[in-house]
Amino acid sequence: FVTTGPYAYVRHPIYAGIMLAALGSALTSSIFGMGMFVVISTMFAVRINKEEQIMRELFPEQYPAYQKRTKRLVPFVW
Repeated sequence: FVTTGPYAYVRHPIYAGIMLAALGSALTSSIFGMGMFVVISTMFAVRINKEEQIMRELFPEQYPAYQKRTKRLVPFVW
């Protein structure tokens, strides 16, 4: 699995980017933007948990160490 580039800081940089774009839409105060942010965030939360479970099964020694040194979506925060 890749641990360089943006993956050195967050485990799911693509999801983080999409969620940031959805948050930007939500901040425009449109109902559509707010709804999309909620839907996308919920969908990604479920997918992230499933994907990380698969990664722990495929890489039982390396992935837990990677999880400890990187954040899930927000660099240095979460």
